[in-house]
Amino acid sequence: MYSRQRGPNRPWVSGTAACNNRSMSNELGEFIRSRRARIRPEDVGFRAGRGRRVEGLRREEVAALASVSVDYIKRLEGGRIRPSDAVLGSLARALKLDVDERTHLFALAGRAAAAHGIAPLEDVRPGLLRLLAAVEPLPAFIVGPWLDLLAWNSTASALFCGFERRPSDERNMARLIFLDPEIRDLFCAGGWDGSGLVGALRVRYEQGRPDQRVEALISELKERSPLFRRLWQERGVVKRMKGSKTFDHPEVGRIELDWDRLTVPGSGGQVLMVYSAEPGTPAATALTLLATLAATAAQPG
Repeated sequence: MYSRQRGPNRPWVSGTAACNNRSMSNELGEFIRSRRARIRPEDVGFRAGRGRRVEGLRREEVAALASVSVDYIKRLEGGRIRPSDAVLGSLARALKLDVDERTHLFALAGRAAAAHGIAPLEDVRPGLLRLLAAVEPLPAFIVGPWLDLLAWNSTASALFCGFERRPSDERNMARLIFLDPEIRDLFCAGGWDGSGLVGALRVRYEQGRPDQRVEALISELKERSPLFRRLWQERGVVKRMKGSKTFDHPEVGRIELDWDRLTVPGSGGQVLMVYSAEPGTPAATALTLLATLAATAAQPG
């Protein structure tokens, strides 16, 4: 559900460097095991149940939260793989790490925390995380007031061609839709004009107090996307709470879905987006296929 640009895995080098890397990676694996052991399954959307042989989360549960394969988690904890920056960010979110723990996670992987966008993230209530898991196979995700992606389930990631593949500092819906060619082609099918999304963002911009990061985002969007720039200048204030959306998906083809925009009271402007389809329709079948692909596909970092 959580919260990466997916890149090729780099092999361990031989000789002395390999020994040093293996030691570092084993420490990383031990740290990950210790962090998953402290999380109660029910706090992140899983049933505690009886017969659990491990304390905290199982590997497969961490894998589901981080949108990677179980085999990837096994190799990571065993010191046999080097995680990408994106996967580290996803693991940090899945394991509910605080700022210091995030910094330590990146340091164990040989990276500087400050260079990889691990600033504190907005909190998402445990109940909402459970809801994201419970609505599968419906795609669902949570965005903050400036459309930053805060959490999502695996079907939502499959629908959007892999949220986890994008670096953490690019996981903003406006940025992805207007600047990421793959997402733009996926999302702009069926005559979508973007007015509703830009209108909602503009309403928040005019009513809120945008910080420097938000100002930089808006400036970049206006500079790099003629469509965004035109819609922003039109000063539309459309803010719909429901509608329909056509996706041109590379794996399941064209799919038309209904969407609902649900505000989250007391959460500082967070919004839950849920996509659905009428039961028995081709779109419903496509959603089931996407959920299956999301659950079974190996997605190494």
